[in-house]
Amino acid sequence: MSPRIVQAAAARWCTALSSALALAPAVCSSTEAEPGNLTLLPAERIASVEVPLSVSVSVALVDSSTACVVDSYEVQVVCVRSDGSTVGAFGREGEGPGEFEGALRVVRGPRGTLGVSDGDRVTVFEPSGTILSSVQVPFQFRPMAPFGQTIVGAYDMSGSATYTMPVAEVDLGTGDFVQQRSLPHPSELGMPMECERGYTTGALGPAGRMAFGTCQSALVLWDGDDVVTFRDPTYASELPTETDVETHRERWRLAFGVPPSESQMLAYAETPKWVTIPGRPLIYDDWGRLWVAIQRDRNASSHFSIFSDTTYVGSVQVRDRVEGYDLLGSTLAVLVERLPDDPAGIPGRGVDWYRFEPPGRN
Repeated sequence: MSPRIVQAAAARWCTALSSALALAPAVCSSTEAEPGNLTLLPAERIASVEVPLSVSVSVALVDSSTACVVDSYEVQVVCVRSDGSTVGAFGREGEGPGEFEGALRVVRGPRGTLGVSDGDRVTVFEPSGTILSSVQVPFQFRPMAPFGQTIVGAYDMSGSATYTMPVAEVDLGTGDFVQQRSLPHPSELGMPMECERGYTTGALGPAGRMAFGTCQSALVLWDGDDVVTFRDPTYASELPTETDVETHRERWRLAFGVPPSESQMLAYAETPKWVTIPGRPLIYDDWGRLWVAIQRDRNASSHFSIFSDTTYVGSVQVRDRVEGYDLLGSTLAVLVERLPDDPAGIPGRGVDWYRFEPPGRN
C-alpha cells in the first residue's frame, strides 16, 4: 500500500521553513507556539548521581529510582539508584554469556528488567547483572523502549539497492521475527535524501505507532501503513557552539581513529544543528505523548518538546547538556554531560531525576 502522507505545521511559519529545508509544501494548521518560542511545563529535579564517562548516550529507567547506563570504556553496564548507591556493574569485553563486544544500548523491560543490545544480540538482565535470557537479532539492531515478550527495533539493511529503514519485532524467547516492515525513505515523503540520518533511532508508542526524526524540525509518525509528517514549532535555526564543535571532533576521532579534517570541521561549524540529539532523541511517556530532546542551546540547560499526536503541548527544561533520557510514569531520568568551569577540563557525566506533572494537572 502506498503511504498516506499528512503534513501538519504552524500556519505562520511552515511554508517558509519548508522552502528553506527544500521540503515538499506543507498543509498548514494553527498552533499556539510561535517559531522558536517555548511553552515551559513544570519539572522538579529530585536527585542527581554521577556516573562513569562514556561515549554511549543510552540510559534506561528500570524502576522510578533505578537507572542503568553504559560504561563504554570498561565495556559494562552500571545501574545506580537515585540515592547514589550502585545496584550492579556487570559485563566485560568478550563474546560469552554476560560479555559484550562494545556497541551497547540499554532499554527498559517489564518487572524491573533491563535489555542490553550489543551488535546482533539482545540480553535481558536483572539490574544486579543476573542474566535472564539472550537472543540473536539483526545486526546493528536499535531497540525501542519498552519491551515485553517481544522487542521492536530498527536496523540497517546492508546490501540493499535502495535505502529503507527495516523495523523488526523479535520474539525474545525464540529469536523468531514476529513481523518485519520497512519505513519509506524520507525522499518518498517529500524530504531531502540526507534526511535518513534521523531514522537511526525511533520511539515505540501506543498501538504500535512509531516516531522518528528526520531533517531539522521534521518528525515522522508511522503505524506500518499510514505515514504522518509534521514539524516542531519551537525549532529555531542555530549553528553549533564551540562545545558542539569540540564534541563532534572527539566523537569522530573515537569512531574513525583519526580526527576529522579542518575542511570537515568547518563544514560542520557552518551547518545549522540537527533538531534532535543523536542516540535517543524520541520517547513516548505513559500518557502517549511524544518527547523530543532538541539541539537547542545546551550549554547550561536543555529542552524537550512534547507532542500529543502532532500537536505541540509544551516543553520541559532541565539542567546541563542532555545526551539520553528515559521516562517511567511521572519520572524523567536524564543522562547529562556537565561542562567544567575550566574550558580545558574534562566534562563530567551524571543522571538527574526529575518529577513532572501528568497531563491534566499542569
